[in-house]
Amino acid sequence: MTTWLRLLDWNIRGLRNDADALVRTVRGVDPHVVVLQEAPRVLRWRARAASLARRCGLVVVQGGASGNLVLSSLAVSVRDAAVVRLPLTRFQHPRAAVVVRASLAGAPFTVAGVHLGLTEPERVGHVPVLLRALAGEEPVVLAGDVNETGDGPAWRALASQLTDAGANDPTPTYSTRSPRRRIDGIFVSPGAPVRNYRVLTTPDVALASDHRPVVAEIGLRR
Repeated sequence: MTTWLRLLDWNIRGLRNDADALVRTVRGVDPHVVVLQEAPRVLRWRARAASLARRCGLVVVQGGASGNLVLSSLAVSVRDAAVVRLPLTRFQHPRAAVVVRASLAGAPFTVAGVHLGLTEPERVGHVPVLLRALAGEEPVVLAGDVNETGDGPAWRALASQLTDAGANDPTPTYSTRSPRRRIDGIFVSPGAPVRNYRVLTTPDVALASDHRPVVAEIGLRR
């Protein structure tokens, strides 16, 4: 029996834009899991993250990792949540990933959120660390801002081990003002079914962030 996990991934630009539009967008998707980049990480970040979660009808699962934040609905049972520190590159910001092991309707899964770096060597060096952190027998979903397009080496390395859920949809995710590049993605375990993949392009999205959110439903087996 297949259970469908509805996941939304979004770089929210530090909540510097229209938070009301952001909340309306998330609520409109009614996701089980939300993976965010550039979420609050300083100056009362816990309170700000909790407030955002409440407004979206969700709860905070894990945050505080270089701006990565995972929220979930009460339908998700969380078993474990951890921060995975990625190798530090000189003169670059520290990077990390959030890894959550959970289940939905009795079907286990692992979800990770990440925001890869601005330089190509840094991104390439982080991919094997990420993949090792996700090793296991249950289905994996990796979502985040890859900071490069599908022809980049880090994206290709991820897609060589995981399935790019949006490989057949070239809709750009960045920027909302001048959408030209697909740099935000959802990657799943090989063989895991994916349906209803889409990049949201509503007026609220343009108000809420400089990135467009990505949504997909991933099939989990009990």
